[in-house]
Amino acid sequence: MNLLALAAKPRSEAAAPSIDGAESAPPDRQGGSNPLVAAANPLLDLLPTIRRSKHHDSPERLREYLAAQVRRFQTRAQQADIPLETIVAARYCLCTALDEAAALTPWGGGGLWSAHSLLVTFHNETWGGEKFFQLLARLSQQPHAHRHLLELQYFCLALGFQGRYRIVPNGQAQVENVRERLLKLVRETGAPTAAALSSNWRVDSPKPEAARRWMPAWVWLVLAALLGCGAYIGFLTALQNHSDRTYAAINAVSLPKLDTFVQATRLTGLLADQLADDRISVVDEADRSVVTIRGDGLFDSGSAQLKDGYLATIQRIGSALNSAEGTVRIIGHTDSQPIHTPTFNSNTELSQARADAVRNLLVLSLQRSKDIQAMGLGAERPVADNATPEGRARNRRVEIILQAPAQAGQPQP
Repeated sequence: MNLLALAAKPRSEAAAPSIDGAESAPPDRQGGSNPLVAAANPLLDLLPTIRRSKHHDSPERLREYLAAQVRRFQTRAQQADIPLETIVAARYCLCTALDEAAALTPWGGGGLWSAHSLLVTFHNETWGGEKFFQLLARLSQQPHAHRHLLELQYFCLALGFQGRYRIVPNGQAQVENVRERLLKLVRETGAPTAAALSSNWRVDSPKPEAARRWMPAWVWLVLAALLGCGAYIGFLTALQNHSDRTYAAINAVSLPKLDTFVQATRLTGLLADQLADDRISVVDEADRSVVTIRGDGLFDSGSAQLKDGYLATIQRIGSALNSAEGTVRIIGHTDSQPIHTPTFNSNTELSQARADAVRNLLVLSLQRSKDIQAMGLGAERPVADNATPEGRARNRRVEIILQAPAQAGQPQP
């Protein structure tokens, strides 16, 4: 039997996928740093095996085996009295990680696996590489309440899962940064990931061979990864503490304004149908028009994922810009509440990601090439008092600025 093939036996006797045709009992070990990870251990053990595999006789039989293992994970988690919503979220993460591992193999690539993936089977979705990190961002806002699920997500990342970062420039470095920040966050909750990944791995027997046999293979891999990133986290933490102040000093430098300009196209009339929404405003100045969209309408808290309800609004603004001359700047702003999540180091990073998201959608509506710049200023340019909830809500915004063409020698502020 080739790699990862599943023997045609009753489920209670079915062999687990293995390398080079060797069969073994299903990896039903219960070690783990928390009950949720303990329940997921058999599936986590399979991640590196699937990722390394080069050939497979029957992906369909493997898929059936993994689906059965996912159901067994649900049963174990329920027996451990883990809340149902946590089990469902963990199942989503595990299916996504296993699907990615299989889809990147020679036998699962080219859509052969994704058409009937685990995520389709259990969640009726075809790709979870984006939602995995959206879930991570939300859970990170209350890390103590969701520590067990955050640990499970960390182990998925440590075992090679990349999701959306696999298809973006410099994605490897970005996902490593996310993983290291997540490790720091999990440590701060009191989870024993640094000293010992499992609270149960020390057995009573003094024989080291027994301890090594009992510890899941993936734990050894994660321990090796932890040793490599420890020093980096120390430097990263020091940089994080100074990042917003550094950005503020840079943004405080401004160029002098000159009085000469070309009359700007007015956007108020072009966007009159959008102004009924009090979360959108347009101000026409002498040399520019500024469209302001409240961030609470565009994004969830701590997220840079555009809400579906505003996609048409951004496209309508893009259509209006087709009638205008000049350059376009998109500026993201936040309130002054500190943010440190695995996805974003600072308010400046969050505001930059939000500006980029608006820019990426806006360019799809433009009929001709136009100079569009996106930048994030964090909390450096408030329009209201950050001491009140109402003021902070006004400061969370994205501005789309149409700048009139400058005459020779005129810098743009």
